[in-house]
Amino acid sequence: MAELTPLSLEAARAELDALVASPQSPPDKSTLLTLHDVLRAASGTVDVTPRELLGQAANIVGRADSETVESLAPRPRVALRLLREGAHDAAWLVVIDNATGAVRRDFRAATSSGADRTEWPLPLLTAVEPPSIYAELPGFRDPRYGVTDEHFEIGSAVRLRCHVDEVASGRHPTISGWAALDHVMTDSDELVALVAAQDGREVRWPGVRVRRADLVGGNRETIRRRAWAGWSVECLPEELAGATGRWSLSVEVTHQGLVRRTRIGKSVGELAVSVVGRRFSERPASRLLSGPGGWVIATG
Repeated sequence: MAELTPLSLEAARAELDALVASPQSPPDKSTLLTLHDVLRAASGTVDVTPRELLGQAANIVGRADSETVESLAPRPRVALRLLREGAHDAAWLVVIDNATGAVRRDFRAATSSGADRTEWPLPLLTAVEPPSIYAELPGFRDPRYGVTDEHFEIGSAVRLRCHVDEVASGRHPTISGWAALDHVMTDSDELVALVAAQDGREVRWPGVRVRRADLVGGNRETIRRRAWAGWSVECLPEELAGATGRWSLSVEVTHQGLVRRTRIGKSVGELAVSVVGRRFSERPASRLLSGPGGWVIATG
């Protein structure tokens, strides 16, 4: 995360005036992200809620298309949603939270060692309540602010990312790799399955979660997020017997009742690439092929 230079209230107002004067109308995604950065930078010098500045920012957000606001990452999305609805106190708390670790603050106390006091970016915590998932940011279900849960709902931002590392052909071929939900901590209790689909028919092969130390991140935001992202599935091609043609392959992950699915084969390691086009299983005869949307099993 790039460090932002703290802005005085006057400088922040001037930055927002420049955004208002911009010919871009309605404000695009880049403009809204700049606005969010200006507010975060101002939080490094302002000790009280800057209502005039927030009102100025709310006017800019109010001119943006709803789809543009909803296309932002969860943290700025929640902050600007709150601004647009006039919940300035809650919005400012979210801005301060978003600025932690990105904007240097002046501290009046030293550490015990005499070293400078520093802050680290905060991990985005989530509350999973299928079919919804909420960002647990300041103001969420806090009766002092009276904002609805919908302002913190980020389900559309939670997508399943996957990668295939290896494929072992044979009577019961095995496909393995990693798959993880955006903004959600992986868990050994998550359910993972490979789904083969053809003309409305689905065949599911349950898999197992695998610990992946190589995917552990280097900061508080990512250090444990993908620790249990590994997956391995044993396929049973005989269950596809009786229907010739191509079966699309998807991986499905269920986290505390929240279900996401995505095609496999778009992100593939060297070992896995080497098996594409070759025999997948001998009885029944099948091959693993690369299709326009991802991998397929060709039978018959």
